[in-house]
Amino acid sequence: MFRFEGLFTDRLPLSGQPGLLRPISAALLAGIITGAAAWLLKWLIKNISKIVTSEFDITGGNWHLILVAIMGIMLVGWLVRHVVRMPLEHATRQLKKNIAQKHGNMPGRLVVAPVAASALTLGCGGSAGAEGPISYTGAAIASNIARITGIGKGQLLTYMACGAGAGIAAIFKAPVGGMFFTIEVLNMAMGVVPMLLLAIMCFTSALTAYLLSGCTHDLAIAGPGTSFDMHSFPAIILLGLVCGAYSAYYRMSGSYTCRMVESIKQPVVRNLVSGTLLGVLLFMFPALYGEGYGVLTSIAGGDMAAATNGSIAATLQHKWLVAYALGGILLTKAIATYATNSGGGVAGDFAPTLFAGGIAGAFACVVYNLWPVFSPVPAGILIICGMAGVMSGVIRAPIMTIFLVVEMSGATWLLLPVTAVTAVSLCVSKLICRT
Repeated sequence: MFRFEGLFTDRLPLSGQPGLLRPISAALLAGIITGAAAWLLKWLIKNISKIVTSEFDITGGNWHLILVAIMGIMLVGWLVRHVVRMPLEHATRQLKKNIAQKHGNMPGRLVVAPVAASALTLGCGGSAGAEGPISYTGAAIASNIARITGIGKGQLLTYMACGAGAGIAAIFKAPVGGMFFTIEVLNMAMGVVPMLLLAIMCFTSALTAYLLSGCTHDLAIAGPGTSFDMHSFPAIILLGLVCGAYSAYYRMSGSYTCRMVESIKQPVVRNLVSGTLLGVLLFMFPALYGEGYGVLTSIAGGDMAAATNGSIAATLQHKWLVAYALGGILLTKAIATYATNSGGGVAGDFAPTLFAGGIAGAFACVVYNLWPVFSPVPAGILIICGMAGVMSGVIRAPIMTIFLVVEMSGATWLLLPVTAVTAVSLCVSKLICRT
């Protein structure tokens, strides 16, 4: 995967450059702008969501979510077709295609278009993540900065791939995770100097986003005050097995939904069908709205009712109600995500797996409490480990998953259980679903 040409010679992989000053300066600038773009995207999503859900009722059903989802997908679909006029969905797939074709010169409009389209998609209820669009934007930022600063055309592909990793690093505030996105997911072969540029972009973008957001983590749900008891390891291994089986279901149900939606040839009809499907699922389980990190944070803090808030089941009383709601969310999350991403919305595929994994961890917490077989495990730990388990089983990039989860949650001290769940889930998922 790695090419270490130039490691023992005086020649640099960035041939034709007088030194490292210009490449490093371009990388620093690309990292800063990408980090700011990631912060702006999060800010736009938050404020659009606040406007759209201003009439949200946590005590009962919210029929308007169906209309909101339809309008959001229809609007984004129209903008992509008639304003942007180039595909923005499934950014990782597009980036892999660019790398395969050695095409690193990206249009300038990709610096803005994915951010705007993603903000509308997620702000209007799209059940997905912001990482796909921001990786596309980061790739475009780095590619255009390299071209403007006179970096050789042969190196635009390297900058594009590094910029994509910087986008992931910024949106999750996970610099090492962003680096492994470029290496493990995009499968980009890197020399020594490109690795240096990748590290510079990822750490700069993550730091910029971290500072602009007030030096906070998106999922600070298991702080240093929470301890992990090694006697709880059997429960963690069981969680890994469950996450692996669920990951196989997620991949199969998501693939089926994607094929069904993409079989609709008329774009407007595809937008309408996808928006309606998404809206109905949001009405049933409002926790599916957007990235869902707020729901996970509330559950980790002990507010299990966050899983049912705003649904028609919110007023029901049953000791298993929360478990039923969490199970329903798990069964429908992949459908909602692929209806969003394949039906006209512009969003990412990583955050949904993190949310689904967090819900799996919360489900395990409820079951363990109602059926106390194992030593008690704090909800925050189960949620974080579940996030790693499902992401690893679905995305199948274990190294990126481990670093991304512990970095974005700030729980680096949970590296051991996170690694265990990641490994177990990946093995089980591959055994069940080989595609």
